[in-house]
Amino acid sequence: YEIEIYPGFAASEVLYNTNGDVIGVGTRDAGISKDGSHKDTFEPGMELHARQTLFAEGARGSCSEELMQTFNLREDCNPQTFGLGIKEVWEIPAEQHDAGLAMHTVGYPLQASPLEPTFGGTFLYHQAPNLIHCGMVIGLDYPNPYLNPYQEFQRWKTHPNISKILKGGECVSYGARVLNEGGLHSIPKLTFPGGCLIGCSAGFLNSVKIKGSHTAIKSGILAAEAIYGALEEEELESVAETEEIEPDVPRMEVSSYESSMKDSWIYDELRAVRNTHASFAYGFLPGMIYTGLATHIFRGKEPWTLSHATLDSQTTAPAQEYEPIAYPKPDGVLTFDLMTNLQRSGT
Repeated sequence: YEIEIYPGFAASEVLYNTNGDVIGVGTRDAGISKDGSHKDTFEPGMELHARQTLFAEGARGSCSEELMQTFNLREDCNPQTFGLGIKEVWEIPAEQHDAGLAMHTVGYPLQASPLEPTFGGTFLYHQAPNLIHCGMVIGLDYPNPYLNPYQEFQRWKTHPNISKILKGGECVSYGARVLNEGGLHSIPKLTFPGGCLIGCSAGFLNSVKIKGSHTAIKSGILAAEAIYGALEEEELESVAETEEIEPDVPRMEVSSYESSMKDSWIYDELRAVRNTHASFAYGFLPGMIYTGLATHIFRGKEPWTLSHATLDSQTTAPAQEYEPIAYPKPDGVLTFDLMTNLQRSGT
């Protein structure tokens, strides 16, 4: 069978048939000027139809969020909670480089006291031949309205143990993205008529490891196996052979995919760390202690659940409860203003 790849075309809308089933996605029109008129480069969007559509948009994807509302997929789970990941790539002098070294830190500058509720930490990886990947992840449920995640990351680089690694180097790339951090409690219903959610569209990130590629790949494999089996049972002609598909034909809901997920090592892994993020609501030190116990002793066997019922935006405290944070001006060598880094992002 052939596979068609459409690079540079983002899915901008979910397509439904008259029954309300998902039948595919539509891409956005290209070549439209600010006033809405068509440029010489105008190209209309395409409708891509399928018997089953898998949504793998990553965290907070627009189509996935629409599906969750349309089919009420979040009815029986906690609200999703998010983190913001900020990253720079540096080239440094060879004598300061230690290929393969990985560093993770907590404390400065996010947690100034044992009971600080801000959830987050940093990473710094040495990659051959002389690259440094450094960054910070901050849970967006922080209460201080004056906290600026980007500025906190810049301030972190001024710590002596970090600045000495970057001294004499050059920042060559910058990026940022949102992460799902709700874990097992925040995974919605995965299937609906005509498709399913996979990867971070559903929220399979292990926030303790800051790792989700492995769970995303496995969820795609399980979805493909479930859908293939369901289509075989229906004994339908292959679209690859007929090159036709009727939009108003009812689409099936492949619920076996969700069952396979719950029986897989993905749910076992997420169940083991299901309470760690919520434990930081009691403070930095209690959260660290609980996370250590959960990952090394409990391993998911604790009989209780630490859940959350609020959106990240609802945790922001009134400004009068905090003092404004005076962030230092960037020096253009070690620290940078946002617009300078944005030029390095390639967006």
